[in-house]
Amino acid sequence: AGTSVDISLYPIDTLKTRLQSPKGFMAAGGFRGVYNGLGAAAIGSAPGAALFFSTYEFLKVRINNQLGDGIDPAVGHCTAASFGEAAACFVRVPTEVIKQNMQIGGNSLKGTLNMVLAQK
Repeated sequence: AGTSVDISLYPIDTLKTRLQSPKGFMAAGGFRGVYNGLGAAAIGSAPGAALFFSTYEFLKVRINNQLGDGIDPAVGHCTAASFGEAAACFVRVPTEVIKQNMQIGGNSLKGTLNMVLAQK
């Protein structure tokens, strides 16, 4: 489901990224190649979601057991979700950097990865 949403809304994300580009909209690609970088987004989508849900499920039960019966279980769920989101960012942020560079540069995944790694 998440991948389907990512694919259907991807052209809008590309246009937004190009509008925000310091190069300017047309120099960043304009309306051409609106699916540039989709591969990078797809590669990071499943591992990011897996890391979120595995962290969330692992911590949800343990946190609620530690809190005991006097505390609303929603506190444990929110805390576990926060840790899950932080864990997922370890995958999501690098993927997003590569994807955005591909959207405005139009380079291949390998070329963009080399460019990102060369930046300081």
